[in-house]
Amino acid sequence: MVIEKVNMTDRKRVLPGKLLSSSVGIALLLTGCGGGGGSSDDDAGVRGTIEIAAGTRVDGDYADLWAASDESWPSGSRDTVSVPVPSTTGGYLSDRSDTYANGLGYPLDQEDSYAVSLVEGDRYFLQCFSATGADADTLKASLVLNLDGNRIEIEDACGGGASVNASGSATFTISANDGGPFRYVLSIAPKTSLSALDVSWPEPPLQVDQAIVSGSAAVANTLSSSGLRASSVMELERAIGPDTWQVRRKPGVSALSSVSDGGKDARAETIEWIREMREEFGLKAEPNYRFTLASVSPETNDYFRDPDFWNLDQINIVEAWGLSGGSWGQGVGVAVMDTGMFTTTPDSYSNWHEDLVNNVVNEGGILDFVKPDYDVDGQEGPDGVPGTPVTPDNPEATSFHGTHVAGIIAAEDNSVGTVGIAHQATILPYRVLGVGPLGGEDGTGAVDDLIAAINSIVDDRNDVDVINLSLGGLPPVVDLQVATDRANSNGILVVAAGGNSGDASAVYPAANRRVVGVGATTRGGELASYSNYGQSVDLLAPGGALNDGIVNAYGQVSATGSLSDSYAYLAGSSMAAPHVAGVYALMKGVSDSLTASQFRAQLIAGLLTNDSELSDYTLYGAGLLDAREAVTNVTAFPTVVSAWPRVVELSPSGTERRVLMEVLKQSSAADPLVSGSPDIPGAFTLTDDDGNPINVNDEIPEAVRISVDSSAVPDDRPLVEEILIPYSNGTDSFDLRIPAYVQAADTSGDRDAGRHYVLLLDANDFGSSRSRQVLASYNDGRYSYAIDDMVPGDYILVAGTDLDNNGIICENGEACAEYPETGSRQVISIGDQDLQLDMTTSFQRPTIAEMGLPRYGFRGYPVPGHQAGTRPDRSLGE
Repeated sequence: MVIEKVNMTDRKRVLPGKLLSSSVGIALLLTGCGGGGGSSDDDAGVRGTIEIAAGTRVDGDYADLWAASDESWPSGSRDTVSVPVPSTTGGYLSDRSDTYANGLGYPLDQEDSYAVSLVEGDRYFLQCFSATGADADTLKASLVLNLDGNRIEIEDACGGGASVNASGSATFTISANDGGPFRYVLSIAPKTSLSALDVSWPEPPLQVDQAIVSGSAAVANTLSSSGLRASSVMELERAIGPDTWQVRRKPGVSALSSVSDGGKDARAETIEWIREMREEFGLKAEPNYRFTLASVSPETNDYFRDPDFWNLDQINIVEAWGLSGGSWGQGVGVAVMDTGMFTTTPDSYSNWHEDLVNNVVNEGGILDFVKPDYDVDGQEGPDGVPGTPVTPDNPEATSFHGTHVAGIIAAEDNSVGTVGIAHQATILPYRVLGVGPLGGEDGTGAVDDLIAAINSIVDDRNDVDVINLSLGGLPPVVDLQVATDRANSNGILVVAAGGNSGDASAVYPAANRRVVGVGATTRGGELASYSNYGQSVDLLAPGGALNDGIVNAYGQVSATGSLSDSYAYLAGSSMAAPHVAGVYALMKGVSDSLTASQFRAQLIAGLLTNDSELSDYTLYGAGLLDAREAVTNVTAFPTVVSAWPRVVELSPSGTERRVLMEVLKQSSAADPLVSGSPDIPGAFTLTDDDGNPINVNDEIPEAVRISVDSSAVPDDRPLVEEILIPYSNGTDSFDLRIPAYVQAADTSGDRDAGRHYVLLLDANDFGSSRSRQVLASYNDGRYSYAIDDMVPGDYILVAGTDLDNNGIICENGEACAEYPETGSRQVISIGDQDLQLDMTTSFQRPTIAEMGLPRYGFRGYPVPGHQAGTRPDRSLGE
């Protein structure tokens, strides 16, 4: 049973759409079919529609249909289901029939099939979720794709996917081979899609009982003043930047609610504590998320070729060196924030790798920012020694990722090993990645350490010109954005790995404004299969393939724990980012006046990259890095306009997005003006912040707003266009390019997310007799519902499918709708008037940016009627 106890003391009653002062989580199990409890005088109710998100489809014979049809499959339900592109399709499979622990049955269903018309470059992804709560690794499913006469079979298909290399009619067949009943979601999307393919409730790793709080100095006084309520729930740990602190929840403090299977989830408790700080005390509080390095495990050196410098050849480094006048980054400081640096004596600041020893700066200060939770160097917490320690109890797992990254940037031009791009640059090793809490060196860190490290450079050093962040996996963090903005404002370029999830989802810090995000290419000059593209990627650089990485400096630990220099092949966007940092160092060695803003202007103007098959601005930004072009154009400082986000995603229903503008220019240059009529594709509208059109001779506004006419969005494929705004300052003339992506409208009426249970839950006690349940009616691609005769009071409104017939809706892999937005449910107040409350359902889940805070331990809402031994009316009026 999924249980939550809710302390509603001091909770404010609000009308629909208003914010709450406290949150409400997962339901108590309801009793009785259809709820009840209203008197004969009760006449207020709730009714509305539930829109089905575009591209949503459902399996034709899921388990809930079986339960509703007297233990037999509906006639014809095993037919192949047609799906569009893009689409998100939920389904059910099982290699056996049996009953769940609660007595509900599930049927044998070993195979589902889907028909779709694919275009080369389309991608697919299958995600599986056990209906019994078993470990996902026990699920065995295969996927067969028949495309244009060719057959592709994937055995362990759960959690996998690929891009297709041909166009034509296709059939996906998914089979259950072992592991019992499970839900699945098959996602199919064009390469240009910006939507993440993950359909789980987001649960990014975080530091339990920790938060980041920012604000004016008065906030510190609030936190340290024993007479104020805020001080009773938190204590200051340390300052990590101007007006920014890491705080910890005081022992014994309880959050407003607890969530999990009959107990507490410490992560959810942490989020509720943060929400309490925001809503009750008005503090700007964020979770202290964890992040990881962005590379795959090192390959063996079996295919080592000496020298194996394909990555340097790909960016034309030899020609760049020839143009640099013999100054190969000398005097340029590069901070590598990573796992620290290889040394044979990790407890001292000396004895660095033979390929880097003369380029590591010999200065003091705090360079190891790893918090005690992740520190294994014998000196817990921040210190001045950034050497990579041997991982206790697992020496072979020790990661020298930071050494490899540093080697790509500045390995010495000596008689051994490799050669770095700026091989006379100065490396400042920073340790922000340590050992994960579950053991083993996995390159894990906490975002407060990263924020503290970046701010320490801005505040305490004047010898750093570029920061390399070969790490990621974070959601947007306001205080990390503030830190990278501070670095940029102080002339420090920030470069970050663009991500390894193989899609266009935004990965932070690479997707931060003013951070240069880097995607990865292979030896053959193609986009690496794992590399992200889109919002997190401003350009591409060599990162290697999974079986053909980039060789550079590393370390080796013997069975006795002794350390020695080594080399290894790694692949990932972790390896791509230092190519850009290294080229910037090489350029600054040629022209010391080069600034971070100038470099970003050159990037936008196309002066750092070459024309190639990867010159697709929507997907890859400026394209493939070319060191020769970069050094050739090192003194250029064109006047350009930067837009953020770089790529805009709009829904087919006509949403609006705000895009921030930034002018990059020399201080003496004239400000740019709009020099011609903007090229706005017919489906879009472009205005300034006040809703006015952008006209010739207008100044570049601080922000523009882009919207789409839903009637102009095609049904069958997404709409991908570029909005162009020509501008000039009399000397430089460019087009500001803003790629816009809109999902296909899918207005055919074929949208279907399965049978939907609608639950109206008493906000004070989900198990109260006042709570009600009805089944939504389906018609022409949408649902409608009505719940009448409600007792006045406060309620939660949710709806969703029960594909696996286990009695719970809104689990991962099932469609879900919450009022007013999925992931951001709020209490509604019912009085004596009927309410019209509309929702949208989907198998997809909102991002943390959309939700505001993540949701941990959520296992869905139990459907009433099952445990009472009765079956609710499941008919949809077919």
